[in-house]
This record gives sequence, C-alpha cells and structure tokens, in this order.
Amino acid sequence: MKNVRLIGLIALFFGGVSIVLAQSVKPLPLPSLDAEQSQRWVVKFAPLSLFDPNNTVQFGIERLLGQHQSIQAEFGYGPQAMNLWRNSTSSRYSDNEIWRGRAEWRYYWHGGPIGSYMALEGLYLQKNAYENGTVGIGCETGPCQYYQLYSSPIAKRVWAGHLKFGRQFPLSPDKRFLADFYGGLGVRWSTLDRSSVPGGLYYFQSNGISLVDPFSYTPHPTISLSYGIKFGYSF
Repeated sequence: MKNVRLIGLIALFFGGVSIVLAQSVKPLPLPSLDAEQSQRWVVKFAPLSLFDPNNTVQFGIERLLGQHQSIQAEFGYGPQAMNLWRNSTSSRYSDNEIWRGRAEWRYYWHGGPIGSYMALEGLYLQKNAYENGTVGIGCETGPCQYYQLYSSPIAKRVWAGHLKFGRQFPLSPDKRFLADFYGGLGVRWSTLDRSSVPGGLYYFQSNGISLVDPFSYTPHPTISLSYGIKFGYSF
C-alpha cells in the first residue's frame, strides 16, 4: 500500500513539474514577412497633373502580382473651373472638360513595390468643349453682308503608348508612404471631331486667345514624352 502511494506521489510530482515547464517555455516566433513584401496595393495621387495644360485631378491604384510584376490604373477628370491656362470668359473654347486614363504593366528588377522598374503604359485622353467664333454670311461676291456668332461642339481624342523607367522609394520609416519618379518615350496619335462646324463659307474665324491651344491637331503619329512624380500609400 505504501508503494502504491509512493508511486502516486512521484507521478503527481513529475506531472506538476511538466505542467510548470510547459507554461514557462515561450513559443518560437513565427517568421514574419518583410514590410515591403507584405504590401500588395498602392493608392497614388499625381500632383503634376494639376499644372498640366490639360490639367486634371488624377488618382491611381497599383496591384502587385507576385514579387516582380504589377499592374496600375489611373483616372483623372478636369472641369473648366480648375483650368489654369485658359480664360473662361472670353476664350475661344468654353465648357471645357478633360478625361484621362492610363493603364500600366510594371516589372520591378528586385521586387516591388519598392525599387527600380520598367513599365509599358497605355494612355487615353479626351477633351470636350464648345468652340466659339464668327462666320461671315453672304461673302461670295465681296464684303460679307453680316456676321453670325456660332458655338459648336468639338472633341479631341488622344491615344499613346510609352516605355518608361522609374523608381519607387519610401518616404517613411515603415515604408508605407512612397514616392514614384518615372520618365519615358513613346508614340501618340489623335483625332479631332468638328462635325457641327458651319461649312461652305468664305469667312471663318474664332474669337479669343488661348495661351495653349488644347485642340491643336497633327494628322500623323508623333513622339510622346511621359514623365512625372506620384505620391502613394501602400497596404
């Protein structure tokens, strides 16, 4: 009987010791992901688009696909009220509005979203307005009999493709706030729609003066330059 009690006390002692040791041993820490590798999204703002001749308020979002690749989309809109380059009271163009969109594929040399990269970008830009001017009536045989004011819709559409190189780097210790510098070359082409302009008249003139003509048109593809800076937040 004493032996049974002794065995029970020994078992109880070692059981209590094992419980205490189990509670005192700290678990091994799990391997943690690097901060920049765990960030898969970047929301961005393009400040230079506010000062462009075709200025817009423009935001973008970047999504990482794996370690080295990402896709990015940007959208911008600019009404006439925020345009810094044209006079809204006596301009040749009125009721201006600008729509801009970009789609981009990136390859980060050493893994994103921080570091140097190469990118292929597609751009679409559309400008809508009313063109205001004067047409001469009865000008076939000499001086015009009278002049008539007109206002007709006009639209310009621009497509472009660019090869860009840039670098995205952190602005804060936790690598959440980022800056993105880039530059590149490509090709752009455009179309101009003036379907409602009065035709068949000898006298045609638009009024007002613009510092930059937003509807200047080149019928053939031209070299295009893409550059800028964006600020973003990654998560």
